[in-house]
Amino acid sequence: MATYKEIKGVTIQTLDSDPVVGGVAGASWSAGGNLNTARGQVAGAGLQTAALAFGGDVHPTSPRNSALNEEYNGSSWTEKNDLNTERRALVGAGVYTAALAIDGYTTTASNNVESWNGSNWTEIAETNSSKSYRAAAGTQTNTLVVGGSPNTTDTELWNGSSWTEVSEANQTRYGGAAGGIYTDAVYFGGYSTTYHTNTETWDGSSWTEVNDMNTAKAELGGAGDASTSVLAFGGGNSGSPEGLTNTEFWNGTSWTEQNDLANARKLLAGAGSSAISALAFGGFPPASNATEEFSAAPVTAAILTEGSIFLSGGTTLKGFGKAAGIPATTWASGPSMNTARSNGGGWGEQTSGAVAAGVTPSRTAATEEFDGSSWTEVNDLNSARAYVGAAGANAEAGLLFGGSSPAISPTSGLGLTESWDGSTWTEVNDLNSNRREIGGTGQVYTAVLAVGGQGVSPTTTYRAFTESWDGTNWTEVGDLNSSGSEIACSGSATSAIAAGGESPGGPRANKTESWDGTSWTEIAELNTSRQGCGATGSDNKSSLVFGGYPVTAKTEFWNGSSWTELNDLATGRQAIGDIAKEASELSASIPIVGDTMYNYLLGGMEKRRERREEEKYKEAYGL
Repeated sequence: MATYKEIKGVTIQTLDSDPVVGGVAGASWSAGGNLNTARGQVAGAGLQTAALAFGGDVHPTSPRNSALNEEYNGSSWTEKNDLNTERRALVGAGVYTAALAIDGYTTTASNNVESWNGSNWTEIAETNSSKSYRAAAGTQTNTLVVGGSPNTTDTELWNGSSWTEVSEANQTRYGGAAGGIYTDAVYFGGYSTTYHTNTETWDGSSWTEVNDMNTAKAELGGAGDASTSVLAFGGGNSGSPEGLTNTEFWNGTSWTEQNDLANARKLLAGAGSSAISALAFGGFPPASNATEEFSAAPVTAAILTEGSIFLSGGTTLKGFGKAAGIPATTWASGPSMNTARSNGGGWGEQTSGAVAAGVTPSRTAATEEFDGSSWTEVNDLNSARAYVGAAGANAEAGLLFGGSSPAISPTSGLGLTESWDGSTWTEVNDLNSNRREIGGTGQVYTAVLAVGGQGVSPTTTYRAFTESWDGTNWTEVGDLNSSGSEIACSGSATSAIAAGGESPGGPRANKTESWDGTSWTEIAELNTSRQGCGATGSDNKSSLVFGGYPVTAKTEFWNGSSWTELNDLATGRQAIGDIAKEASELSASIPIVGDTMYNYLLGGMEKRRERREEEKYKEAYGL
């Protein structure tokens, strides 16, 4: 019998018979492609479908340090350029095109750090103290490292150019693991004089001891990009010196045991964007090349556990990756932003999100952050604009790009790109193609796609261009099969969906394309043609599309093979943006495996009259 509970004012559905209460119901490990070289004490970075494995020890009894580097594409590993320094017991952070290899052991503990740009490793500024068996979380430009051998509580932060020592952890240990980001992380397990269950959370300035793991262990793997959704797996302890299969899920409050790994091992590595999209690889003993993927099982009924609720900044939804279908759903109200707008850019999680830019009706630089209950005005963009693309993990890290502004370029779209660090906007390298009404998606702000849009040269030109951001530069990658603007995009930089939009000549489109990290493929069409709608999802296997023009309240769910209509929005709206972006009072609670998906439908316009007024505004400025 299903029951109903209120979480932060949102009614969600739970099922008393959930097999793993409070955890990731129905999730399990499955075999992935084997590493080319078996090894333990290896480091990892990236997503389940796009990861790196680097360094390590290729022999458990007679240590042989390795500089080997391999890249995973979701099915197989490919050898890439090696590290500059052979080492084991190192840690990694970032994504497969923008990663860090940190510290480790050569003949002694090392403080060597190398940066990966997708092709080569470069030595950069060293950490302040030489350590091995540390834990790390974050991106290439914002990284947290903690603990390590020799036994320590040391914590250091990387800002993209230097390391700074900050508040120490409460528990001395090495061989622990971490998940999250540099301002919102979890540190767990490890060894000092005994094996630890200790768990600590990091809030950007200090560590707090929270509820322990169920199983004491060290030399384990971890994955997750927030302190409320982390997976711990493998490792070893005195009772299982050869390694464990044990897997546990952290929901922000407590640990819940999950389905075990198939291969018992310690000294393994992990990667993944969330607790239900994780990758485990390598380990000892013996030296292992086994790769396993942790994912939610498909469901067609309401199977939901009470737990975390997430904002759909368009790119970071957890618990939304592998569902075969969504049962009955409803839209519920959420808090309004301070500034109503359309055609802005938003990103983040339900408890940590942000929005910037848009039409108010003038172009705005206004930026607001969301803390789970209210919106707060923060520092403005450097350039007021609208019709932008955006992506990012949370309120502390976002990327906004493209758009239009009469004050900057009255006859064309923009290439301007700005990076948000939680307090200030910084102009970074421009898009290769100036455009407005652009789609954007990405799991983290250092791995983003910019899709489609319009440029003016000198007349309106619809774009099929796709560009990939690696944290430093935009690179042109595979074009869409059909050019268009106001396309709804969701997913990651390596696995995404592009749906609907406005086609050349003006017709609304129902075309859908799937991105596999290399190219776009046309797939089943939307049931309702539209442009200017919102979209959210974790990869090309799942997406939610809602609203749009002609003004509609329709909501559709993509399960990897077809679109299914769900309950409508309370109010039909358009100009919502490409990734559920602008200010409003509407939200959705969507029951699926493991988590509640809580989408904020941010802004937009409710009436055709407003659409006409905006069109006149655009015409007046040559937009």
